[in-house]
Amino acid sequence: MAGTALKIDDDYVLNMGETLSEKEKELQSGVDKYLEIMKKISEDAIKEGETAQALDTFITYAEELKDVISEHAVNVNKTCQKFKDEIDENDQYLF
Repeated sequence: MAGTALKIDDDYVLNMGETLSEKEKELQSGVDKYLEIMKKISEDAIKEGETAQALDTFITYAEELKDVISEHAVNVNKTCQKFKDEIDENDQYLF
């Protein structure tokens, strides 16, 4: 395949990692606020009955997923950096 070259923009890869990480932090913040609202509803508005039990169960499960987004944000950034480093290592003779 003479003349065929794959060009990877390092800055783009790293910027996308940072952008996705920032967006995921914003999403995590929204999830955290949502959980606070749901807890407030559980404490102040829906205190008894099947709906209250269902709401408490939902909150419990949602809290288990609470930090998944934040962890993913860190992993996205690390993955983009690792990708760039591996490309640089493998093509060091070209660029």
